[in-house]
Amino acid sequence: MKKTLFAAALATLSLAAVPAAFAQSAPTQTAQQGWYVGAEAGYGLVNQGAYDNKGNYIGGVKGGYRFAINPETSVGVEAGYQYLGFVNAKNGFGNDSSLRGRFHAPTLGANLRWNFNPDWYAEVRAGAFYAQGVGLTNNAYAFNTPTERFNQVRPYAGVGVGYNVNQHFSVGVNYNYYDATSKGGNQGVQLQTNAVTVAGEYRF
Repeated sequence: MKKTLFAAALATLSLAAVPAAFAQSAPTQTAQQGWYVGAEAGYGLVNQGAYDNKGNYIGGVKGGYRFAINPETSVGVEAGYQYLGFVNAKNGFGNDSSLRGRFHAPTLGANLRWNFNPDWYAEVRAGAFYAQGVGLTNNAYAFNTPTERFNQVRPYAGVGVGYNVNQHFSVGVNYNYYDATSKGGNQGVQLQTNAVTVAGEYRF
């Protein structure tokens, strides 16, 4: 009888130890899931056309929802708005305010965030934006003719790293590329922008 009781007790302890062992070996959940909002501000530099190597401040806001796909990684869907301030034309036309270029755009995209430890994360993002802009085309720049307006759906992509201050708030540094051109290639208005920003995010 005693042997039966010891065997039952041993079996019970063994079964109780199994989930404990799994709990100890399971990775800590650092991936974020839920709604979030964010804002960023920095500098955008145009790298083609009449505004090559010219830039101005850039900023934006966004909001979305993330889904945790494993303990460290989440995928998010987000919508936002970006604004690039007025950019002066190059080669002596910078003093003419009527020749400045700029764009603003609503955005829609996705992001993949990897929390490589509880405090730090890395992120990649991509999507599309509806560029509403004005600027000189390459031909217009050559002949100093008026600027042209454009409305185009164009792609964007970027990367970032950041620090989780707490469960709800993080700060980071981002690089994004906005392919803001009216026709693609080397035609039309060229406002393709490399943007470096400082960002803040709040998670609900």
